[in-house]
Amino acid sequence: MENRLCHLFLALALLITASPALAASDDEQTGLIQPTVERNQFDEATIDSNDFEIILSAGYLSIEDFAVNSMLGVKLNYYVTDSLFVQLDWLQATAGDTSYEILSGGAPLLTDEERELTAYAINLGYNLLPGEVFFSEHTTFNSAFFINAGIGNATFAGNDRFSYNYGAGFRVLLLENLSLYSEFRNHVFDVDVFGINKTTNNLQFSIAVGWYF
Repeated sequence: MENRLCHLFLALALLITASPALAASDDEQTGLIQPTVERNQFDEATIDSNDFEIILSAGYLSIEDFAVNSMLGVKLNYYVTDSLFVQLDWLQATAGDTSYEILSGGAPLLTDEERELTAYAINLGYNLLPGEVFFSEHTTFNSAFFINAGIGNATFAGNDRFSYNYGAGFRVLLLENLSLYSEFRNHVFDVDVFGINKTTNNLQFSIAVGWYF
């Protein structure tokens, strides 16, 4: 009886020790390679709640009836959450000549001072469709589409005018505290330069660099 038990234990021990060798032999025969995967640890650039962001923008503003003009702007964002933000927006542009002024060759409709357009607004925005942008096999940046809208004031043609705006854009987080933007926006306000009150749509395209903290 004792001999049988000894033989049984020896057989189990041989089976256990032979199993890895048999498995390795099977892998070699079938040509399988067991991969060794190493996880790369890296710090992601993200925006958190309670962050502030200062944004400098430049681009073009199509002032209705007054041509397409270069513009400069400054924004301040406060992130209520990582997706919802409140924005203070300021921009400045100089209106060009109207087609009437160009064709008639007469006296200008506005003085140089009245051609200066300054607008400010308070906006509410939301980051949509968070994702990633791949610049190379080893370089990836967080990104998001965003929408925002708000109300404010536009000073143009010698008067302050109530305005509202809405737009959308795309943001890429380049570094831990640096972002890059492209944005389309429409600024809507009334103008009475031609003797009648007219609601105008003034389209803006801009690129911007932001620094958040």
